[in-house]
Amino acid sequence: MSVSDMGINQYSRDPEAGTTLSPRPPPRTLQSALSRISLTSSDVMYPVELLNTTRGHEHHIREHQFLGLGRPLAPPRSSTTSISTLRDKPLPPISPNLEPQNGRTAWLHATAAFLVVFNCWGMANAYGLFQAYYESYYLPHTTPSAIAWIGSTQLALVFGLGVPVGRLVDKGYFRLMFHAGTLVMMIGIFATSWCKELWSLWLAQGLVTGLGMGMVFCSGIVALMTWFDERKIGIAMGLGAAGSCVGGIVYVLLARHFLISHGFATTMRILGGVAAATMIPPNLIFKMRRQAHWSSTSTPAVKGLKRRLTVLRTSLSTSYLLAASGMFFAFMGVYFGFVYMVSFASTVLKMSNTAATNLLIFMLAANLPGRFLPALISDKCIGPLNTIIPSIFLSAAAIGLWIASGEHNKGTLTVMACFYGFVSAGIQVLYAPAVYTFCLEPTAEAAGLDPLSRNESQASRLASNRMGLKAGGIFTCVGLACLLGTPIGGALISYRTDKALDHPYLGAQILAAASLLIGGCLLLGSRVARVGWEARRA
Repeated sequence: MSVSDMGINQYSRDPEAGTTLSPRPPPRTLQSALSRISLTSSDVMYPVELLNTTRGHEHHIREHQFLGLGRPLAPPRSSTTSISTLRDKPLPPISPNLEPQNGRTAWLHATAAFLVVFNCWGMANAYGLFQAYYESYYLPHTTPSAIAWIGSTQLALVFGLGVPVGRLVDKGYFRLMFHAGTLVMMIGIFATSWCKELWSLWLAQGLVTGLGMGMVFCSGIVALMTWFDERKIGIAMGLGAAGSCVGGIVYVLLARHFLISHGFATTMRILGGVAAATMIPPNLIFKMRRQAHWSSTSTPAVKGLKRRLTVLRTSLSTSYLLAASGMFFAFMGVYFGFVYMVSFASTVLKMSNTAATNLLIFMLAANLPGRFLPALISDKCIGPLNTIIPSIFLSAAAIGLWIASGEHNKGTLTVMACFYGFVSAGIQVLYAPAVYTFCLEPTAEAAGLDPLSRNESQASRLASNRMGLKAGGIFTCVGLACLLGTPIGGALISYRTDKALDHPYLGAQILAAASLLIGGCLLLGSRVARVGWEARRA
């Protein structure tokens, strides 16, 4: 279509004639106009209004600017139509396209997350071997409860740094947290090789290594959440979480081999070298998705105490508080088997060190398929909250099977170890997607949307600058549970005055099973408070 066909030629026939335009079409934004391959006639006749800010003026002046035209459309003074292709003033900068969710870059991050979890959780899962080694050889005169503080501190910091790290990530310090955390983790692992006493082991392996792991893991999980919507986050988390059991098996096998042949110091340096090599790709790949630099639309821009109260009121719903409490009790008991299974087999069942360590390897091997199946069920069918609740109750049943196996049945213990590793994987892989659903809730409610809707066009409801705060809040509850769970269990193991107990581990086993049952009930209450008793995705 030529310019004359759009009605401008009428001015050249009669310059003094009035201008009669067709009815104004619906308004179009600058972004939508530029998204077309070519301009339409309405873009020329009714250009988008741009905000022109002139230096030296106190007020903003609205001018009619064309998309490629130098002056507004008006009857020309001559029979020749003149169109300028130079702008009198430059258009304001246009934001670059946002990286898509669930795209290639997103799955590259999920693959890199495998290596992050390989190190942060693989070494934490392998601590059960070190617990037994410290009790029997390295620190033989130290109680199991005191030794357990090393692993519990490390595990707690992996979760417990969620609030401070999450807030710093929200403010744009993701790279600082991720890279600095990697460095701190390497320092802690290598420093452990020079430790010979309990306090130094706690400081290096527990505190420093755990601090680095927490910085890397918490910042990495928050970043990974921004690359996926709620329909793919479970599979992405499952892929990343698979590194936990794979890393645990690798670190257990390496530690068992080199502790016998080369000693403790050399073993820790070898493990540190493996961790350093496998953390290089994540540090090159990981970044925050551009859309994750949010500006809050659901919290008023107020300051001081009023702002804090507003954030608390909009964030701490009943379902969120019940979920945080349920996660606390669930994680009080879920890692008991991973920490004490080896020592139970060697001290109570009198199994050899190799056979006892094999139980931990069996648990971690069964943990691998147990991570993918709940993730698929969560994403494809019923959602993370509906999936994690049965996993918690099944984990409690697995510990009940452990108690029922007694202190002589080695075959039943092997079956129990595999079953426990399989069902507990659902808790380990789905707690983060469950937290993700609570991070979506405030913005969806503010927009009047169903928080559980699966419409992809509503993915923007993730745009809340409280994501790090809310995820970090539950991570902190989980970290506190991990800090207290295994030392309390170790204290019950050391407390042998009650002669009614069949063996010293019975009281700790009962505590772990009861904690899981309470956690499952609280999460069930959170689910009811969120969506009611009706059968729907949650």
